[in-house]
Amino acid sequence: MKLNIGKIAFAAIVLPAGLGLFSCESEDEKPISESETQASLKATTTQPTSSTSENGRFTISGFTVNEFTVGTQDVEMKYYAAADLIAGIDLGGIQLKTTINADLQSSSSEQKSLKLISNGETKVSLLGEGNTPEGNYKEVSFSLYKTQSSGDPMYQKSLLITGEINGKSTQFWTETEKVIEATTESDSGIDVENNTELLLSFEMDKLFAGVDFSSATDANNDGKIEIRPNSPDGNTEILAKIEANIENSVVLKKR
Repeated sequence: MKLNIGKIAFAAIVLPAGLGLFSCESEDEKPISESETQASLKATTTQPTSSTSENGRFTISGFTVNEFTVGTQDVEMKYYAAADLIAGIDLGGIQLKTTINADLQSSSSEQKSLKLISNGETKVSLLGEGNTPEGNYKEVSFSLYKTQSSGDPMYQKSLLITGEINGKSTQFWTETEKVIEATTESDSGIDVENNTELLLSFEMDKLFAGVDFSSATDANNDGKIEIRPNSPDGNTEILAKIEANIENSVVLKKR
């Protein structure tokens, strides 16, 4: 019979310790070893249904997006181990573990630039793949990363979005390397077993929430709107708002 890890995880969280529905393991019992599975971690963007589409590109909050690239590094995954869920459900409180030595976390932690939108088309990019413990995964954190290679379009940039505002060429980028914590949409988490594909989804409506792109200006009249640190066009309020939104714009999903 197939084990539904998510349901067990939910029960383990909400059942109080005092119920005593199951007997505890004796102290001299050997701990159950963790089983592993192959899995992958990927990234993409998600557009709201309210966004408009033209020539394969989407427009949100007045920004028509052509390209979206993000730099990532130092991934950390947190989960409830399948063995702990089975053995510890009567304890009423199972501790989250980190996949420190797992191949999936190690390969995903390498510095890389991920293309999530290209020529207006949404892409799915691979962060890493490999063995990882089976269990119920709740959170994936990572750091934004700006490349130091001067010949790279992402040089000194951790997140780059290009497109148009009111028909004028527009570029947004930031150099922040803050830590992003992506949690699951549901409290029941994600069961990782049998080659699961995990997905970091950059939610465009959350990234651009509260942003008024109609106020973006081309102050130096060079034909481009630049929203970036030390921009000659200003646009500092828009930059600050998007940077503040980044932390809450990424969601962990199962593909």
